[in-house]
Amino acid sequence: MAHKCLRCGAVYEDSDPSILSGCKCGSVFFMYFRSLEDIEKFKAMNKELKKKKTTLEKELKRKIKRFEVETIKVPIEGVYEISINALMNGKPLIIHEKNRAYIIHLPSIFEKLKR
Repeated sequence: MAHKCLRCGAVYEDSDPSILSGCKCGSVFFMYFRSLEDIEKFKAMNKELKKKKTTLEKELKRKIKRFEVETIKVPIEGVYEISINALMNGKPLIIHEKNRAYIIHLPSIFEKLKR
């Protein structure tokens, strides 16, 4: 369906280069929605984050600064560093490609929120 900027809410299509280079507001964090169900799950997650007086973008930045976010790193094309421990302990599937964007597997995040 579309990619939504986590800071300003701008919506981009799959082929838009802003997804890799960043939003016009400066954010590089986007949520990808494949269905209306994903949108509803995102709204529920945001509601929980508001109760905690934070946002998904702030939480992602905090985790990145503490190097806790990636379960799979791609330092160079064709080389993968996989955190088996993180995956086995139920952490969400988050892939980081060096000098590029983070790829976040939404179902694994939503499953963690359900628990």
